Amino acid sequence: MIMKKFFTRPELRALRLFFVLIILLSCEKNIYYVYAAQNIKIEIPELIYINKNNFTLGDIAKISGGSRSNRKALAEINFNLNKNILTRSEVLNAINSSGADDVQIQLYMPLNVKFEYPDYEGNFTETADINVNENYNLNDGDQNKLKELENTLKNLASWNGNIEISINGNNNKIPAGKLIDPSSLIPGTPAVTLRFKDNSGKIKNLPVKLTWSQNVVFATRNIKRGEKFLTGNLTVRPMIINRPGVYATNLNEVRGNISNRNIKQGEAIMLNSFTSANIIKKGQRVKIVARFKGAKAELDGILMEDGAPGDVVKVRRSDNKQAILQARIINLNLVEVEIR
Repeated sequence: MIMKKFFTRPELRALRLFFVLIILLSCEKNIYYVYAAQNIKIEIPELIYINKNNFTLGDIAKISGGSRSNRKALAEINFNLNKNILTRSEVLNAINSSGADDVQIQLYMPLNVKFEYPDYEGNFTETADINVNENYNLNDGDQNKLKELENTLKNLASWNGNIEISINGNNNKIPAGKLIDPSSLIPGTPAVTLRFKDNSGKIKNLPVKLTWSQNVVFATRNIKRGEKFLTGNLTVRPMIINRPGVYATNLNEVRGNISNRNIKQGEAIMLNSFTSANIIKKGQRVKIVARFKGAKAELDGILMEDGAPGDVVKVRRSDNKQAILQARIINLNLVEVEIR
């Protein structure tokens, strides 16, 4: 009765509607908080070098954020181009049909991406810079075990990049117990069978595929033979690696050196594609690094020949004049011996 003195019937209906709206908006906020869409960023450069017309989004794009299952669904989107242009609308249409659930896509690409099909020799399968893991149905506990296992394999390989493990077969459970084999690992190994021993002494095998990646230096524009590498011509981004020790991994290895061949925009910089502006002279004291089955040893040495980064020269140990080795010059102070 009191309310009727202050509010007319239409005003009461409006007041009830106001409270209903408040409740609904409150529920929407709660729902958004619990079921917020995953933010996934997709980055595609304006120029791509590729040696095939059929490719996936994972071959040309960097995909980050979200869950493994959604990254996998997006990375497996197929494209079949009969031209050398991929449009932004084509990518968006493909993403909408990808099967990725509850995602918010941030697409960074120009309206048109140009494709070139290089006719020079190179390993173009390694230019992908996304790691896609097939273990999308592992629970949180197994995901943590998987991350620990990846770190263990990195240590076994003395690898300063990243390793991603994909478990083969239907049984994707990580066995309980201690990893007993392999005791060492060579970087770039595509697959291996891991052996675990539990407290009862029982041995279980786990076959896995391995994806190796590390930061690699790329050219941001065409660089001519004889031209000096400058900071503005270079960038660093992650790349899947099949052949470790082939590519420059930081700007200091490349900057200021001279290109010994023509390099195209977007191409990864190989260690043998440049020479030092200043030749490293015979008698230079260097650090010798030797790697074998994941193990690494270092010792002091002296160059026996003039050379530049990427050259293979004779070097002897400082503590033994008779111990002369063949080593590849990495930079002014470092050479590397490959033991097979």
